[in-house]
Amino acid sequence: MLVRSSLEPAAEAVAGTFIHCALAALLLGLTTGISASADQTESDERRSINKGVDLRSRGRQIADEVRQQRQVVPFRATDRGDLESTGWRKQDDRREEEGRRENDDGREKDDRHEKRDRRENEDLDVQANNPALDFLQTFPGTRPFEFSTQSETSIAAFRDNIVIGYNSTTDQPLVQSGGGLLFRHIHVSAFSVSHDGGRTWTSGFVPPVAGSPFTFGDPTVGVDRAGRFYYVSLGTDANAPIFTGAVIMNTSTDGGATFAPATIVARDDGSDKPWLAVGRDPADGKRDNLYVVWTSFQPDHAELRLARSIDGGVTWSAQKTLFIPVDTGPGGLTALVQFANPTVDQSTGRLFIPFLHLSDVDTDFIKVLVSDDAGETFRFLEFNVAGAPDTAGFPNVTPGTLSDCGTNGGVRPVLSQGANLGGGRFGLPRFRQATRLITQPSAAAANGKLFIAFNSSTSPLFGDPNSRSEIHLLFSPDGGRRFFGPFAVAVATDADPQHVLPSVSVDREGQHASVAYYVQQADGKIRVDLTTADIRRERHFRTSPPVRLSNVSFDLVPSNNPVPNVFNQFLTTNYDQAVVACYNLGEYLSITHVSGGVLAAWGDNRNQWTSPPGSPIVGSHAQADVFFLQVERVPRRELER
Repeated sequence: MLVRSSLEPAAEAVAGTFIHCALAALLLGLTTGISASADQTESDERRSINKGVDLRSRGRQIADEVRQQRQVVPFRATDRGDLESTGWRKQDDRREEEGRRENDDGREKDDRHEKRDRRENEDLDVQANNPALDFLQTFPGTRPFEFSTQSETSIAAFRDNIVIGYNSTTDQPLVQSGGGLLFRHIHVSAFSVSHDGGRTWTSGFVPPVAGSPFTFGDPTVGVDRAGRFYYVSLGTDANAPIFTGAVIMNTSTDGGATFAPATIVARDDGSDKPWLAVGRDPADGKRDNLYVVWTSFQPDHAELRLARSIDGGVTWSAQKTLFIPVDTGPGGLTALVQFANPTVDQSTGRLFIPFLHLSDVDTDFIKVLVSDDAGETFRFLEFNVAGAPDTAGFPNVTPGTLSDCGTNGGVRPVLSQGANLGGGRFGLPRFRQATRLITQPSAAAANGKLFIAFNSSTSPLFGDPNSRSEIHLLFSPDGGRRFFGPFAVAVATDADPQHVLPSVSVDREGQHASVAYYVQQADGKIRVDLTTADIRRERHFRTSPPVRLSNVSFDLVPSNNPVPNVFNQFLTTNYDQAVVACYNLGEYLSITHVSGGVLAAWGDNRNQWTSPPGSPIVGSHAQADVFFLQVERVPRRELER
């Protein structure tokens, strides 16, 4: 199958007046002043915009472009030789020579699924994705295609088998056809697997639904008590040329070595941010259920949906709407929800679904649905925060500087590095090195205890350029009946002003909780830290000093490069044009507990990529890869609220 390339969409039509004063006025101007871009329907924009920010994930954005183009035609499956004849080449000769040596040794070489030992020191982190899969394509009259981004990780483990799911741009090759450029396929849903506890890794891509050329990423992975691995992401059905959007799942019965072609969890053209939870049934303790929760964007709202499997993904329940938010008017709650993160308490089978309910003003609200009957019925947990619009919402301001990521990436709260380039729309700053930020409440539950971690701005104003960010933790000792906190897991300081995109995990007994997160240092560089706590007597914690997961700090990639033209003076582009501007680290990282420690996987930019002539940023710069580390348990100290 071939899909027409549309990597740099046409300009947005910008309307309305920007009032350059308080942030509140800025948000009002953005909310009312950005209309649909030329390649998006008006209803798509209405249903996913909040505070001027498009809430859709990168995977949803790609899927919408594909759905709207409807330009997919049959094509002979090409091999690597075909790609080389149309401009394909590796990033450097050294990797090519490594491949030839492997062939000379008589071992079968599989460029899409290759095993390498990268762990030279057991105390150091290790790259999990295969760098030999990165590639360049060049065509006369176009800028280079630099397929080299891997980020947004999810991890699961069973004994020595570890699977990491992540987004990757390295399996969407282009070919020339009919005077234009077409994708042979778009496979974004990637994985790496280790069968020796993380010492060596093999990389590949999960297959789409049979007959579909698409997987769109946004992965979550899980494993049941029998050791079967599950990989949930966005994709389509096989109904050409329509290719209806769907939440899809791949299953592995051999420890993650191979995944069967995807099956459809639910058809939904508005599906976004699917998240998988695997856990025991509350009535039948010997059975594991699969729960997939996602956002469904509708013409005038976004709703929360769920599908359940009680037979290991062989069959799925009809998709069920859990919550349809109601717009309460200016200054109140909107009809938009996003960023669900379900988890199951394995001791009881209780299912928790935290998510974000967006508002019209600076503060949004974390809410939690809970089910004790395997998803048949739900109720809201109550935070009872004074001043909140209802008892179920916990207030939070998403961190980041509100910035212009061009007509390609939109307006976004971002973590940035380097100077403001100037020239942004609405008077907003523009940064070449930026990664977009969200609030996805990360949850973990065990032995009756519930933990919810989230990033929080130090300012009451959304998008405040002078704000810092911290990691906070809510804790319930009794399954959500009472909450304590928020406790400060990582505090903003002059040395480390920013802390974002946390992931929380807890051991089986509910005694040791860990939170991993990105840290931006005063010098602008990024690292990944882990804080682990012992839980004692309800609200009492003892924590360790943060442990560095990434053994080096790294720069952000050049993700927002101005490339103005006569038709669009505000156009910017990622150096890897397969992803939108301001996309770098993704929107989440992941950790999971194992016996004696924690496994972590994250997006990491320590490696260098060399952009060729014709690129918007020629020369050597950071690129996004996936790294892994196992952390042993360490001593604790008291955690302050």
